[in-house]
Amino acid sequence: MRGLRLGRVISMRMLRLWMMVALLGAASMSFAQEATAPAWLAQVKSQAAAAMKAQTLPSISVAVWNDGHVEAFALGWADVEQKVPATPESLYRLASISKPITAVAVMRLARSYRLGLDARAELYCPAFTGHPEVTARMLLGHRSGVHHYKDDDAAQNTHHFATMDDAVRNFAADPLEFPAGRQQLYTSYGFTVLGCEVAGASGTDYARYVERKVLHPLHMKQTVVDDESVEQPGRVRFYTLKDGKLAPAHALDTSDRLPGGGWLSTPTEMVEFASGVEHLLGPEWTHLMWRETSHPGEHLRYALGWELGTLQGEFMVAHGGSQSGTSTFLLLVPKRKVAVAVFTNRDGDDIRAVAKKMAETILGPASPGNAEPRKRPAKKDSVRYASVASHAAGTR
Repeated sequence: MRGLRLGRVISMRMLRLWMMVALLGAASMSFAQEATAPAWLAQVKSQAAAAMKAQTLPSISVAVWNDGHVEAFALGWADVEQKVPATPESLYRLASISKPITAVAVMRLARSYRLGLDARAELYCPAFTGHPEVTARMLLGHRSGVHHYKDDDAAQNTHHFATMDDAVRNFAADPLEFPAGRQQLYTSYGFTVLGCEVAGASGTDYARYVERKVLHPLHMKQTVVDDESVEQPGRVRFYTLKDGKLAPAHALDTSDRLPGGGWLSTPTEMVEFASGVEHLLGPEWTHLMWRETSHPGEHLRYALGWELGTLQGEFMVAHGGSQSGTSTFLLLVPKRKVAVAVFTNRDGDDIRAVAKKMAETILGPASPGNAEPRKRPAKKDSVRYASVASHAAGTR
């Protein structure tokens, strides 16, 4: 009996010792994680919290890609009424950040000689008949003359279009706003035509092609088509601001604008998308996609499916999104290997200033002499660039 009791005492002491070691290990691991957190992370989180409070946001979700490493966090509620907290895995509407995804899909087809950027769009999308002068290059740069939403009813569409062809026929018979190629007019419907072209050139459904050739190669498993008719696990609830208070946003069916504003995703997957573009297209085709198409004095500095700008003196590509119940912004500073995505589940708010402020915190002060890359390639690259441009202009 005495030996048994002694054994139990020893066992209890060993158990307590093991628990203390486990606790000390967990504490040291937590300390190590805090010690290895980037110096800018606390400031970026503070900026997110300040924006959320100042702008009455139900939630804000942020991801940063910095030279191969991703930091992500979320604050607030994915569902205010049910008190469901937002997490980095919560799904938000991308709105117009869908456009760069479609742009990459188009460029992949152009690179493989399956779609000519300067070929007639109707060759690949017969539903877009009657506008033989419109090309994919014009559509990607918002220079086609295809109109945007005509009114609030169109912007807040609730009709479901079963196919991309049906969505295109919704506006295909309308006259162009100006002769194709002459001016700039931002339009999500133009990207619907591009989605139809992707389907025609690839011989498969637009969404399926994007999944196989853009999302899957970058391991983007959470990026999916927004479909309000079904329950999509992880999707946030969408809000608007009425009389200073949060209220459910207007219902929206994005089947009329899927290629230009109909995907769901997370900030983490979108910074990984931005950082992976060159992996998918190669440097020459990426350069072509990011070459400016807008003219001096036009409202929007734009390339092919991407906005252009500078940040801390460095060349930046980006895109913003605004839709019923969502505001989003994605930016990439390629030279510095920094990407930032900021999403919220409230409409009516432009959060690009928040995203840019975060990026400036990460980049640090602008270095003297930083300059934006020229619109045209240097002489040593001009032959190679001309070859890519000629290839891209191919016809079917």
